[in-house]
Amino acid sequence: MRFVVSYKVNVLDLTYRMKVYGLIKEAVRLANGRYYEQLFEQSGNKMKPYSFAVFLHNFSLQDTTIHLDKIKITISSPDIEFCVHCFNGLRKVKEYQVNDEVWLQSQIQLLNEHTITNRKVILRTISPILIEDKNGKPLSPTDANYETELNYYANLQVQQFANRDLHEQLRFTPIHMNKAVIKERNRHLKSDSYLYFTTYKGLFMLEGDPRDLQLLYQLGLGKRTAYFGLVDYEGEGM
Repeated sequence: MRFVVSYKVNVLDLTYRMKVYGLIKEAVRLANGRYYEQLFEQSGNKMKPYSFAVFLHNFSLQDTTIHLDKIKITISSPDIEFCVHCFNGLRKVKEYQVNDEVWLQSQIQLLNEHTITNRKVILRTISPILIEDKNGKPLSPTDANYETELNYYANLQVQQFANRDLHEQLRFTPIHMNKAVIKERNRHLKSDSYLYFTTYKGLFMLEGDPRDLQLLYQLGLGKRTAYFGLVDYEGEGM
């Protein structure tokens, strides 16, 4: 299931992804407190069963802030329970306070979701993909072990959501990918400290079992898919 919610926003901090993550948590909490506790308080380091992407409309960057008209947040998940609670909760969050700014909801709607039946698909990132090795070193799609690490994260996602392994290893072929360094922070950091993530965005082909491809299309690809890795379907691969 895939849906989008839009908010009128005048100013955003560069580190806006954690703010959107907070909005999603608040929506789920409002819809169902028990499910919120289970997903966000009791699941430990387990990967979340969703991914999101943010589109900034008519934006300009000024120092450490973004000036814009609105944001569109696309949320995707194969977990119907999560989707129902998140969607219903967001319908209640007409206004959302972020620092001194108030986000005003302007639209929420379901999106069409593609059903993957082919073994090769062309996908485009709508949120950049983060792949790191076991030492935390960011990897480029041209690195020799990029595909190995992508398979590691994909298998972990499928294990945690569907209680099984990938039906077969994925093949990743970059078509046109560019580096994007993402600046973020969380509540554990000092006010002048940041986290930096080296991600990649663009167009690529993914080959594998269609059942795996469908799940990953819904869950996102790579590491930290609660913030990164949401993709859109572009067509069948050759």
